Amino acid sequence: MNQSTTQKTPNRVTKSIRLKPEEADELAQLVADTAYSEAALMRQWVLVGMERFRVSEAIRAYQEAEVDLRGAAQRAGLPVAVLMEEMAVRKVAVLDVPEDFGPGLAALRQAWPKDE
Repeated sequence: MNQSTTQKTPNRVTKSIRLKPEEADELAQLVADTAYSEAALMRQWVLVGMERFRVSEAIRAYQEAEVDLRGAAQRAGLPVAVLMEEMAVRKVAVLDVPEDFGPGLAALRQAWPKDE
């Protein structure tokens, strides 16, 4: 990693980014209307962006059959049910693979057997 963009402190690592002047102006305007520091807001935005990226990459891996539903949930750092909700919001089909749902699905089948 480039030392000029990373600085370690005991509990934090400092990263720097380059913005176009108009982007920096917009950032300053956003920060001016809050009680938060620029650094605090930028940290929050990066963390939210990282979470969104993890979820997007997990869904992509699932769609490309690199991982099953549980594997995608692990990659996303989410419970399977929450990942399924996110997939529904994004209109991503859940593949019909009962094994993806694990023992919970077997228990539901026992509790509510199909009508014969």
